[in-house]
Amino acid sequence: MILKGGMVSLYQQPNIALNSTIRLKGVHDMNRKLIFPLALLFILVMAAPACAEIQLDVNGKIYDTTDSLSIQEGFTCVPVDVLAHTLGCTVVSEGYLTTVQENQNILKMTIGSNTALLNGQEVQMPGAPQRMDGQVYVPMRFVYESLGASVVWNDAQNTIAVSYAESRDGMTAEQLLSKASEKMVEANSYKMSVDMKMDMDMTNQEISQQPEKVKMQMDSHIDAWTQAKPLLMYMKQNAIMKTPENMMPQAGPQNLQTEMVFNDSGMYMTMPGMGWVKMNLPGINLQELIEESMTQDAATTMQRMKDMGMSVSFANDQERNGQKYWVIDAAMGGDVFKSDYVKKFLKTSGMPQSPDMQKVLDGMDADISYTTWINQASLQTDFMDLVGKINMDMDSPGTEKPAHINMGMDLKGNYTLSDYGLTFYVPDVSQAVDFEKVLKQQK
Repeated sequence: MILKGGMVSLYQQPNIALNSTIRLKGVHDMNRKLIFPLALLFILVMAAPACAEIQLDVNGKIYDTTDSLSIQEGFTCVPVDVLAHTLGCTVVSEGYLTTVQENQNILKMTIGSNTALLNGQEVQMPGAPQRMDGQVYVPMRFVYESLGASVVWNDAQNTIAVSYAESRDGMTAEQLLSKASEKMVEANSYKMSVDMKMDMDMTNQEISQQPEKVKMQMDSHIDAWTQAKPLLMYMKQNAIMKTPENMMPQAGPQNLQTEMVFNDSGMYMTMPGMGWVKMNLPGINLQELIEESMTQDAATTMQRMKDMGMSVSFANDQERNGQKYWVIDAAMGGDVFKSDYVKKFLKTSGMPQSPDMQKVLDGMDADISYTTWINQASLQTDFMDLVGKINMDMDSPGTEKPAHINMGMDLKGNYTLSDYGLTFYVPDVSQAVDFEKVLKQQK
């Protein structure tokens, strides 16, 4: 098991589209109130004896550890994945052995043993690592200090304060991400290739009806070209979708191919049997939103990360294809749906801030992490890796019959960014048919 923290600011988030004529039996159409939070995610621990009121403060950022700290014989234990999220260290657990590496420091610990190896030398821990509920718990202060951090207990505020000063080329992780953002603004255009895997489980239950369960898997390859000014975006997606037999007339995996274009006239996409179709999204200024996300300066980038409640840290430096990289891990949890960023996004996008919308957001939870690889020579982002879980638990909005929806998605993606500053081909969409008109003709 290898645990790594991670996330990147929204200017680098993938554009993922799903085009299908699938109709879920017994599942009502979800209106824009439900679709929007899912789109926002793409443009954009552990049960143990709890220390309910203790807070973990790492370099001034408070982490939610209500359910992840454990008191053992007078000292505090923490799951190893908290170390990965807060310090960006690499954690590998194999059998009884857990190895933590942060830059040049390597700490090896064995479940049930108070003796550890720090850079090859035996050291004594205040307590032995333990496995609880599938997680490896280790002595928190000992591990943080072994990796170069300082730990202070603030009794008045009931807070464990961890200080860890780390930089690359004189920049903090947040500043380096901002510098990569500036490089993207300078280039004005780039290509992103994405391999994405998604597993989805959904349960829909109407009042007084038996719950209906749906499982779906999708493997996608996406090539997307983006230009900030003037706005121009072209995306091709090839997806293989595996669905239950009662969802589609054809048996076996289905191949879905989609193309999308964004320009200053709007959004266009291909649909089976219709060719290019112009999509209307009332109240949403796509051009303004995309241009704003791609042209932010360093200060705006850092403020956005703060507004989203992101945790950002350096991982260990890496080498790939003969190039040296600074690697940055960042993570975003369910609090993003209650964050200042989402509030600002809803206000500027023109989306209705109705009670139904708030219920949708309240019913959403996420644990999303990105790892960003920044080329040390060019300061451009060359690669990103995504691991995420998204959960929705809510009453279905805007449907004729009351229903409750519970949906969970597991995501794993790998991104390659290239062709900075280069022009790219975009199909002619001038003859696209209007989607709203097509719908009226079909009624």
